[in-house]
Amino acid sequence: MSKEHQRVVDPRAHQAEPDVGRPLRVGIPLQVGLRAVLIAFIVATLLWEPPTRHHLICMDVVAVYVVAIGCWTTWALRRREPTTVSTRTMVTLLVLTADVTVVSVLSVLTGATSPQAWTSDVMRNGFFLIPLIAAAQLDPIISGAVAIPTLSVFTLTCWITRTSNGEPWASILLSSLILAALAGGSVVLSLIQRSRVEMITDLARQRSQLLEELLLVEKRERQAISERLHDGALQYILVARQDLEDAREGSADAAERVASALLECSGLLRDVVRELHPDVLLRLGLKSALSTLADSLGARAGLTVSFDASSWPDDLRTEADDVLYNAAREASTNVIKHAHAQHVWIDLQQCDGSVSLRVADDGVGISAATIARKADEGHIGMASMRARVLASGGHFDVRATSPGTELAISIPLRPVRQLVAA
Repeated sequence: MSKEHQRVVDPRAHQAEPDVGRPLRVGIPLQVGLRAVLIAFIVATLLWEPPTRHHLICMDVVAVYVVAIGCWTTWALRRREPTTVSTRTMVTLLVLTADVTVVSVLSVLTGATSPQAWTSDVMRNGFFLIPLIAAAQLDPIISGAVAIPTLSVFTLTCWITRTSNGEPWASILLSSLILAALAGGSVVLSLIQRSRVEMITDLARQRSQLLEELLLVEKRERQAISERLHDGALQYILVARQDLEDAREGSADAAERVASALLECSGLLRDVVRELHPDVLLRLGLKSALSTLADSLGARAGLTVSFDASSWPDDLRTEADDVLYNAAREASTNVIKHAHAQHVWIDLQQCDGSVSLRVADDGVGISAATIARKADEGHIGMASMRARVLASGGHFDVRATSPGTELAISIPLRPVRQLVAA
């Protein structure tokens, strides 16, 4: 049974693994696109505002840059194995350095050799694309590291070409301020995008962990049901089968034993079915089901049970009914088995768009270490409750009080239906 279940569950667990690198890889096509725009801008500038000298040298510089970007694009889009952070950072800084270098070299070269042409003045506008390319890395450190040299090289380029184009310092200063603002904005954008990526990664990791817990709980619950049926109802059926031959031969005692065994078997099966999905929960709703559970708890264990559901309408149905009922039942079972309590409090409330359940007792209490130890030993009741509550988007808290233990559960109230009980 265990191996068969493993074959069924593993594909789901594998599909749930979060692809934490995907948000970072999404930025690569954006970088490729922005660099394609930069290349198109440089080529268009050299074609429409060509320098009067060294035009072929400029085109050679562009060709080398295009080859470098082509190699980086192939590496970034086709790599299969994850790279280390240091390698990725080094490659990123080298390519950004190539971006700054190609614009600055072409601006200085065309400004120095062709002062009468507008090539250098137009080419310098390519610097304004570089902070955007850096922001697509989703790394504020890289954006900040690129912003400072980009602004410095831009200002230096303007100063070098100033004598040839006669640009006033006021214009250079204003252009530098705009570039500085754009670079600062790229750093802030990287911070925002990085925080979103980290949040998505954390949520994906939590989802994967929660699904693994649910799969483990499902496996253990199936095993527990199997053992309960095998050790309970099945044994009575085997006993009845052994006495059946004697009953057919007319033995009254054998017939009585068969009837008794079948009666016990039906009772055990009825208990299993009731625990899987109690009939009273389906017919009368959560409030009545918990009230019945409280009465049963008091009658079975001789406890004083206080049940309060004053804010819960009798006909209210929610998607969390099964989770809350099973949690209350499991907590009540733990009280009977382990708490040695005299008094139990069960509170069910609806408030501010959420439903809450509180089960407390005045027993010996339980520590977080004890809960973890019992889960390791295969006692999955508490772990099952927690996994199902978290899967419903709720909060789960169990803590030792003085005296006793308190379980508190809160779940968002998703579509609530007011049903008239049949």
